Amino acid sequence: MTTVKELFQQVGITRCDTVKWDETCPETRAGLYIVSLCADPAATTGLKQPVFDDGLIQAWIDRLPDFRLDGQRPTIETLKQELIRFWLPDENVLYIGKTSSALKKRIRAYYKTELGAGSPHSGGQWLKTLKNLFQLYVHYAVSDSPEADESKLLAYFKQRAGELPFANLTGPDGRKQHGMVKQREEREK
Repeated sequence: MTTVKELFQQVGITRCDTVKWDETCPETRAGLYIVSLCADPAATTGLKQPVFDDGLIQAWIDRLPDFRLDGQRPTIETLKQELIRFWLPDENVLYIGKTSSALKKRIRAYYKTELGAGSPHSGGQWLKTLKNLFQLYVHYAVSDSPEADESKLLAYFKQRAGELPFANLTGPDGRKQHGMVKQREEREK
């Protein structure tokens, strides 16, 4: 089990702040953020099985006519089975992110980007399939080198857990090997 506190310590951060999912982060500087199941950054509580929101998953499928899973049009059940493959039951860290702009702005963009949308923040969208989304927590801290620090956090997490956090699709050594194609709209340019 990798804790939020332990992750931040890997890049010399000894203190972080926390908001519940969908609450405003007040920080206007660049930094890192970690989405977890627990309010306590030292918590080691995992969740054996994810609980998905079937309605949101169906809306995701409906939004994207070219969405494919292993070459086929996905169903709610086939998507849930694919997502479960990446769930880490012993971990409470679900996503690690960074921003070189204001944490406040980036985290707000994360909240408001709908499942399947290409922008403004489509990374980590798998979180939005979860029924308990509004019971998650966002831990954040200022960083002078958020990109390098995020890479260190992802590498450390993968070393400890054997895989990237549930909602991170890419890390320092490549992409997760999943069967989804065109799972989000093209990003606006």
